[in-house]
Amino acid sequence: MWASVLLLSVRRSVKMRTLRYRDTCEILVSEGLVAVADIESARTQCEETGEGIIETLLRESSLSESDLARCLCAQHQLPMIPISRYQIAGDLLLSLDPVFSWEHGTLPLSRIGSTVLVAVPDIPPPDAIAILRDQLEAEPFLTISSFDELQLEISRRYEFTEERKIEIDREVRTKRRGGKPPERISAPTGLSSTSSLLEALDDSWEDIFEEAEKNVRDGSA
Repeated sequence: MWASVLLLSVRRSVKMRTLRYRDTCEILVSEGLVAVADIESARTQCEETGEGIIETLLRESSLSESDLARCLCAQHQLPMIPISRYQIAGDLLLSLDPVFSWEHGTLPLSRIGSTVLVAVPDIPPPDAIAILRDQLEAEPFLTISSFDELQLEISRRYEFTEERKIEIDREVRTKRRGGKPPERISAPTGLSSTSSLLEALDDSWEDIFEEAEKNVRDGSA
């Protein structure tokens, strides 16, 4: 049903490679959803943790997922799709690298002609869009969904264990910090178990998995 509704929009859209997306942080400030000080604070934290700036803003500022999604849809004229109400084409998941999908929150939904609908929580950087195009062998047409919903669905579809999610997050954050593992900082309240572990633990892999097992035993994971 959703594919039929979006078909006309996709056909009329400009191809992804010709689009130029405005920076999300710039949009959020101009729309009054966050302050410049919030952005600066989030950037400082990202330098320590390797976490994405939008993820940090969602946790540390008053920005909500619904505000972010509405803002992105309006600014970029992209549709918003609730993942739970969409019939996802399972074969497309085999085309996309699971680690890449988890890192960028990208979930391919269905193919419409030479285009593949891809749900994202935020606009991926140009290099990630190029990788999407190569791996899917099709032109990606972005749709907006929430961070939480996408993470849950990607985790379920790829059958990621908590340990695997911790491992991937650790690798991604280390890469973002130029090969330096995330620094140990106090974990704010309200984080998911995965995020809490990553920010509360030191650089030891043994400690990471030991803490994960402890959370499972205690029922806190």
